[in-house]
Formats: sequence, C-alpha cells, structure tokens
Amino acid sequence: MTMKQRVIFSFAATLIALPCFAQTPEETEMDSPVFAKINGVVVTQDEYIKQLERQTVNVPGGQPTNAERVVLDQLVSNIVIIAEAKRLGVAPTDAEVDKMFTIQKKLFAAQFPGKDYDTAMREQGTTPEEIKNDLRVQLAETALYVKLLKLSEAEVRSTYNENRTSFGLAARVQMRLIVAKGDSLDFRKVKAALASGQDFDSVAKRLNPPQMRGTGGLLPQPVPVNTLTEAMQSKVMRTPEGQYFGAVDFQQKGVKAWIKIEKRLPEFKIPFEDAAPLVCRQMVQLKLSEPKNQAIRNSILQKKMAARFEASATYQTVWDAVKEAAVKAGVGSSE
Repeated sequence: MTMKQRVIFSFAATLIALPCFAQTPEETEMDSPVFAKINGVVVTQDEYIKQLERQTVNVPGGQPTNAERVVLDQLVSNIVIIAEAKRLGVAPTDAEVDKMFTIQKKLFAAQFPGKDYDTAMREQGTTPEEIKNDLRVQLAETALYVKLLKLSEAEVRSTYNENRTSFGLAARVQMRLIVAKGDSLDFRKVKAALASGQDFDSVAKRLNPPQMRGTGGLLPQPVPVNTLTEAMQSKVMRTPEGQYFGAVDFQQKGVKAWIKIEKRLPEFKIPFEDAAPLVCRQMVQLKLSEPKNQAIRNSILQKKMAARFEASATYQTVWDAVKEAAVKAGVGSSE
C-alpha cells in the first residue's frame, strides 16, 4: 500500500513481552478496560499501551527512537497539516479521500491477486476509517505544498506523461519454484521426480528446502518481468501458464531452480485523473529536497514546533524532548 506511511507495530511481538506486566484476574484493578486475556490472564489496555510506548522504531534517515516520541510527533504534525490546509482552502473533501481509498484498494488487488484488502487491513490491526484518516492527512499535506510551491497542473501532467510506467504496476508473473544445489542428492531427486511426470506442486512441497515447503515454493508476490535478466525474461515469456522450465542457475552459485509459471498479470495503468495525487506527492518530495525550497518546508515545520501542546507532565516531557532533538538537528531553522 504505497500511500500509507504510518508506524505499524507487530501485534505478535508485543504479546510476547506482555506477560511481564500481566496480572491474574484477582490481582488486576479494573481501572483500565480489558485489552485481552492470555491463557485466562487479563491484560489491560493501559498495560498494552505502556508496552507499545516502550517499543523502539527506526526512523528513515535517523537513529532508532522511542515509539512514543514518533507517535506524538506524528499526531502534532497531522493536526498542524490539516489546519494549514483548511486555512489555505486546499483540505481534501470526503469524496477525494474516498476516491484515493478506492484507488489504493485497486492497487492492492493488482499487486496481490487473490488476497482480500479488508482482510489484510484487519490482520494489521487497522480499519478503513484509520486508513482514510491517514490518506486525508497525506492528501492535505500534498495539496498544501502544491499550493506553496505553486505547482501547476501542466507540470504535474508533464511529469505523469514522462514517467507513466512509474504510476501503476509493470507486467508481472506469479512463479512457483523448486530449488536445490546442483551437485546434491536433492537435485537428483527433484530431477527424477519431475522426469517421471510427478505433479510439480507436490514435488515442490516435498523436496524444496524446509523453509519453502509451507508455501510449496510459491513466491510471496508476483515478480515484475522487467526486473528479470534478459535470458530469464525470454524463458518466462516462452513458458505457458501452468508449465515450468529448468533447471536453471538461480541466485547463488551452484544453486539450480525449476520455475513454474502460475499466472501472468498484465500491466496495471492508472489514468492521470486518478494518479495526479500520487504524482504531486512525488514532485513535492523532490522539490522540498531542493535548497531553494527549504524556507517553504521550514515554514510548516516552525508552525509544528510552535504548536500548543497540553498534556500530562509525562507526555509534556516527551514532547519537549522531541522538540529539543529537532532543534539540535536544525529542523525548522530559518537559515
């Protein structure tokens, strides 16, 4: 989901650490709502949140930091961005948010055929409303900088036309593999099994390395054809769906692979009207990295740093630390 840029915490990883804080039902003070029960042991919402706050996350281009600081920084940023977009009359409408949500679902369906978008969201612990809130902020931020940078529709359309293949998905192919070292007993077993007419999928589940048997050698997502070597592209294009080729050299020296073509997926194109927000976002990011536009970026950052933050002493301390780190890094500097 390319438009979504938020910190997603691993639910499984959090649960592993929770028993350290969990109490028996008799010991738990129910001042906080119940988050879950694990083997009958109650975990409160406060316990879950406290554990979440202690998680360390990696910030792109920066050092690992506390998740609590990242979330506070994001909350303040979102509110400032939405307010500025409204002030300048460029805040996205509900219809625009819904449209981008639909485009995102179409992109997901094209990128992960056979997988359900709503199910994938639930597995990540998120909802359509939360996704739409994220999209609203991103659309507002993009529209805000488009106005401040004075980007014209002609520039956006020109960028789209020059990079049309970047906004969408290239032609792809779903592949199932069987791999083995070329001089091994496993290689000879696979070769003999396939030569005898045994079903490719059953051989993949039985004779692949252990880590590949669970999926029967099916790659997790389709592979863009234009990323393959010319020799591999030629073999892939000549092989019908449901058939395989091999053994061929594969990645590591001495490793061979048999490759079955499960399904071909055509190029997925997004028309300009739908792709425009995506194009604008990329253009904004590029232009904001230019020294001549630093003042525009800093004008928004300074509004964020000047935001009135009212919370408990604990969270006030955290926010002060966020601002202090930002100042030391030169964020929002007018120079």
